[in-house]
Amino acid sequence: MQHVIQQILTAILAVVPSDSGAVSLHADFRATAAFRPVGEWAPADLGRFESYSGNWEARRLDPEAARRWQELPAMAQVDLRAGIDSLVVFSSLPLRRDVEAWRRDPSGANAVLAVSELDINVPYEGWASWRSGRGVGVKAGRFRQSFSPSPYGVVLGSDLVHDAVLLEMPMGRWRFDWFFSSLNPWLGGVRGDGSVQSGSETALQRTRTISNQRGRIYDEAYKSLFLHRLACRLGDWELSIAELLLVGGKAPQWRDAVPFVVWHDNYGDGYSKVSTAVQAIWNPGTLGRFHLQGLFEDVQVPVGEEDGGDPRVIYGSNLGWKGAWKTATGGWSSSVDLTIASATLNNHRVPLLKGVSRRLYRSNARQQDEPGFVDTWVVDQPLAYRRGSDAVDLWTHLDWMSSDSGRGAGLEIDWLNQGDARLWEDAAGYERRSGPLSGSVTTQYRFLASAWCRFARRARLDAGAGVVLVDAPGVKELSVQPDLSVSASVGF
Repeated sequence: MQHVIQQILTAILAVVPSDSGAVSLHADFRATAAFRPVGEWAPADLGRFESYSGNWEARRLDPEAARRWQELPAMAQVDLRAGIDSLVVFSSLPLRRDVEAWRRDPSGANAVLAVSELDINVPYEGWASWRSGRGVGVKAGRFRQSFSPSPYGVVLGSDLVHDAVLLEMPMGRWRFDWFFSSLNPWLGGVRGDGSVQSGSETALQRTRTISNQRGRIYDEAYKSLFLHRLACRLGDWELSIAELLLVGGKAPQWRDAVPFVVWHDNYGDGYSKVSTAVQAIWNPGTLGRFHLQGLFEDVQVPVGEEDGGDPRVIYGSNLGWKGAWKTATGGWSSSVDLTIASATLNNHRVPLLKGVSRRLYRSNARQQDEPGFVDTWVVDQPLAYRRGSDAVDLWTHLDWMSSDSGRGAGLEIDWLNQGDARLWEDAAGYERRSGPLSGSVTTQYRFLASAWCRFARRARLDAGAGVVLVDAPGVKELSVQPDLSVSASVGF
């Protein structure tokens, strides 16, 4: 493998400026035994997505349940990194347990116990990047990307894996970012014989129009996201504005992607959705860092609106603080985040304009003769806030790490509230909801303590224990559910 990578990089060297041409190769191997059961405080199986023939079907998986599985360490993983000066090539090759096998195991173990339990959807990350001496950078491949200062932000706040291209251009106090992501355009509702189910996503994409679409239909299998962002540093402040353009139902064109034009005036009614994000970060140093982020998907203006049109403002916002300090016992850090999401944030009447990254996880965990043979789990990860729409959430963290970085502990206390405007359902059913917290509201109180320690620099032990209290509509008493996890890893 190293010989192949070296040949590839040597060939690339011919077109990339380099002073030395020296190839660096690095490989990391890590083995982990981990247990993290799926949380029982919310249903993981959200029901049938498609039915093909007989007992064969695809089903939906809750995004938060999928996130627990994604954050579970692989049983074994090899990370390969190679470079020539500023050019870096990276690939991660995990041996991990299939999501269905993990979900059905009460212990939530990561161990692959049979060939049928192998996750066949890997690899999840692989990319190449290059950065000039003045900081201009390009990255292409499959990688994680967020434009939020907090993991609970609303501008690609889910920190998803994207098949993407990223351009970063620092210019003194200014900075410009351009991002393109190719999203999965797979829609539900197609039967095994090719016929389309009435009222399904595929049927709606072929028939439904929005205001000013003028009868045109865009139903090709394309879905793309473009983002460009301009930021400016002013002393302790950083101010930025970004445009997000989602194009669905047609192949993207250069007129959609032009990096240096905002609010493109393409009049893409029916195939594009434009959102605007603004952000302010204040970092005075000793007081920690404060940030405020807002994402606006729809704002009513005094002109050009239909009589009796939808009067809502569709938005998401995140207000937060993060601080760090040192004491004689070690280093401490803390954070507080308040995130608010409108009832229909990321949702849309036209299926390919929903603000979700759809992942299809193929699975061999079930036998074909089982009553419900499921070989595909469909996960709609929100592009904005990680928990989706119709939410008001407060997240708090306190962490400690010893002076020698060999031990650590953490405490997390969260207050999470979410209405019943579900992102994966048809937005037409929620058109008059203003939100957030529309309809029936479910509240979660989460308390989680964690600790970790390192041994001989190569081994690490992690453990977490907590409870989740759920106040669900129609239930008189709080439901109490445990939240447990443990892992032991060794790396070379």
